[in-house]
Formats: sequence, structure tokens, C-alpha cells
Amino acid sequence: MKRSAASLLLGLVAAFTATAQKPITITGTITDAAGSKLLVANASVNSIVPENQQQTLDLSKEEKFQVSIPATQKYNWIIIVNGPNRLDFFAKEGSTLTFTAGGSNLDSTARFEGKDADIPRYFVDWTRRSGGVMAYYRKLQETAQRDPDAYIPALDSIKNNELAQLHAAQDKKQVTKEFSEYLTRFLEYSRHDAMLHYPVIHEMIRLQSNNIQSVPPELYAVTRKAPKLFNDDYLDVAFYQTYAQSYYSAILSANGYVNAMNTDPQTGKTDLSQAFRQTDSVLQLLYKATPRKTGEFAAGRILTSETKGWPIDSLQARVNLYKQQYPKSANNKVLDKMIADLQKFDPGHPAIDFSFKTIDGKDMKLSDLKGKVVYMDFWASWCGPCKGEMPHAKKIKEHFQGKDVVFLYVSIDEKEEAWKKGIEALSISGLHTRTPGWTGEISRLYEIGSVPSYFLIDRKGNFAVAKTPRPSQSDELIRLIEGLL
Repeated sequence: MKRSAASLLLGLVAAFTATAQKPITITGTITDAAGSKLLVANASVNSIVPENQQQTLDLSKEEKFQVSIPATQKYNWIIIVNGPNRLDFFAKEGSTLTFTAGGSNLDSTARFEGKDADIPRYFVDWTRRSGGVMAYYRKLQETAQRDPDAYIPALDSIKNNELAQLHAAQDKKQVTKEFSEYLTRFLEYSRHDAMLHYPVIHEMIRLQSNNIQSVPPELYAVTRKAPKLFNDDYLDVAFYQTYAQSYYSAILSANGYVNAMNTDPQTGKTDLSQAFRQTDSVLQLLYKATPRKTGEFAAGRILTSETKGWPIDSLQARVNLYKQQYPKSANNKVLDKMIADLQKFDPGHPAIDFSFKTIDGKDMKLSDLKGKVVYMDFWASWCGPCKGEMPHAKKIKEHFQGKDVVFLYVSIDEKEEAWKKGIEALSISGLHTRTPGWTGEISRLYEIGSVPSYFLIDRKGNFAVAKTPRPSQSDELIRLIEGLL
């Protein structure tokens, strides 16, 4: 599961902008706050490697705060979190806002005043009316449970209801025409993007599983109806970015053209001749059949986010092609750094050592486990795909019971209580530790950008493979571990 969750949607938000913007200033009061800490994040970022900007603030004794949020685009997706309470809204760059709210009902009691306060006010009204932007996104996801014939009408109904509210607000001068046009694009591309992902989301809901191995061909009828609408001027719209990144791969998948790897069960050798055929085709289509800025962004995002576990030489070859296509792109330095960082995880390189405290309070280091094979699982109690892998992991552990194999679980849960409850609820045996959040020390060392993430370490303490199989890939994983014993 990608960063943020609210994780799911934060991973969708990334704005493509060039120049420095004026910061957004918020002076606020939260009465009856749910704790003294406040998280303020700008979920719009300006890099092909999405990293949300966030600040943790201390409320004063009077429950007041002031924050200056760097803006990355004209309209920025801002998130305020206090305890379990969360508020999502957009703010224009350079806004100077006064904010008040009650901590137990942060979203429904929020009030904004000041320069450009009309935009966050609209989002607060949206929240009171129908749950706000996150509820809207959840509705799009839930609609995917419908069959293909009923899906698009239901999707359009959700989108059109919000468009009607937006246009009514514009007619009443509650929002500007410029912002209305921006949010209209946001809503339109939320629909187009949802159509691209419908087949997989439908199966996830139907099967109650995040591990989808195949999709019934008839579901792709929805994907084929997604319009092809690229426009460089829309790169500041979150859903346009995910749409641009996903369009060609979804259409190729709808026509049965996918990346394919075949492993010989006897020899363990993997045929990689077709392993990157879809990705290569997508990149070429972005280079040749897409507006320049859109292609530059979407191809860069694919190379940074969809190539985990690729052999370095294969990834380097495709980065070189990108640089030939966009020789002056600022993304080239980002891609070069990615290659350099990835090489430290190459098979045969020493696993990055770190100190940790087990769930029982014992101080350890990863290097203490030398002499044993280590299967390291980065997970979180809120992560659906992580939980879906645990029954498979149990069978793997039973297979290697009594052998020199350690299953090390590194949770990125922010809260200790959630971590421990997750272990208990899922009956996860093994060695447990926690590194709080995406910025926790172990997460940073291992550059964890999504969970679950896995690493296989041999008896000498070296990385064993470039791409570690998930527990659900049980035959391949068992074969690899047995080869290391």
C-alpha cells in the first residue's frame, strides 16, 4: 500500500509545478483539542518522487498555533490532523487564513477567515454536506463493486452531483470562476482515472482481497471507454497525474498486453524476455504520443514508482532512454540519484545494519542475526495488502520451523497500541520491532515508500535477491530460502 491513507489518496496527490510559490499562512485555534500535537501537511508535491510536506506543531496552552506552509502549486491540498480528527481542504498559494475549530469535530466545526478563505470554506461546506473530498474518493472506490453496465452511470452520478454543487457555488459568487474550472478538472479526471482502475478495484471488492492475480476480461470494457484526454495545462490536478501515469498501461492490459515473467520450477531460472514489454511500450507511447510535459512527468513517475525490484542494468537502460528524450529535464538528477541509491540493495551487498528494540524490550541489531537467513517484512496494521499476506506467511514459517530462518517484522505504525493490536489480531509470530511512520529511522534506511515491502538476507548478512517474493508467491520464496540454508 502506497504512502498515505488516508494513505491511499495521499499517494495519488502530486502536483507538477515549476517555480516557488508564496507560502500559505494559517493562524488557528482548536478548542478542546484531542491532544497537544497538530500535524499539518501539504499533500501536493512537485517531484516525480512524491514526498508529502508535513509539519508537527505543538498547540500553545491557549490551544493556538501558527504555521507557514510552503506552497507547491496554485491550489494546494492541505491536511490538518489532531488526534483521530482530520480536515482536508484546498488553499490558494499566498493565502493568509485564520482558522478555528473544535477538536472533537474538526471537520464539521471548522471556520476560515482571511485572504482567499473562500476556497477552504467551500471544502468545509462540502464536508458538512456529504463528507468532503475524502468521502467523495471513497464513493468512487465503492462504486467499483457494480457490474460494468451499471458502473459508469453510477460513477457519473457521483461526479455530476458534486459538479452541480460547485457550479451553484460559483453562481452565488462563493468561489471564483478560476477555482471552479480547476475543481471541475479535478472531478472530471477523478472519473477518468477511476475507469482505468475499475477492473482491479472491482475484483478487490468482490474477492475481499488485495492480492489479485487475474481479472475477468469483460471488466476491461469499462477501461476501454476511458477517454484519451491529455493536456499539459492540467498537470497541477492530482487525478490528471495518476490518469496520465496509468492510461496506457491500463489500455494495454485491457488488450492482454502485460509484463510477463516465467520461472522454471525445476531450475528456478526466470525468463525475463517479456518482463518489461508493457512498461517499455507505455514509455514509448508517453515519449511519442503524449504532450511533452505530460510525457516527461508520467514517464518519470513510472521509472521512480513502478520499477521496484528491477535489475539495475535494466532500469539504468530505461533511465538512459528517458534522458535522451528529455536531456534538459530536472528529473534526470532525481533518476540518477535513484539508481545510485538502489545499487546499495544489490544482491551481495551487505544489508544495511540498524539497531532496534523488540516487542519484548530487548535491544538488538540486524547484524546480530548473521548466521541465519532473515526474511524482513515491512508492514502496518492499517495496510490491507500487508494483512492479506499474513496467512501465506504463516504457512511459510511452518515449512521452515526449526530451521535457521528468522522472520523479522518491522511495523511502520505510528502508534504502539495499534502495532501490538495488529500483531495480536493477525497472530503474527516472529521477531517484531517498530519504526514510526515513513520517516522512521529503519524506513529511511531501507527507503520504504510502500508497504508491504520485503527483503531477503543471507547467512552472511548480505542482500540475497534484487526482488524478494511476497509470502503469497510461496513456491518461489521457499525455493529461494532453501537455497540459502
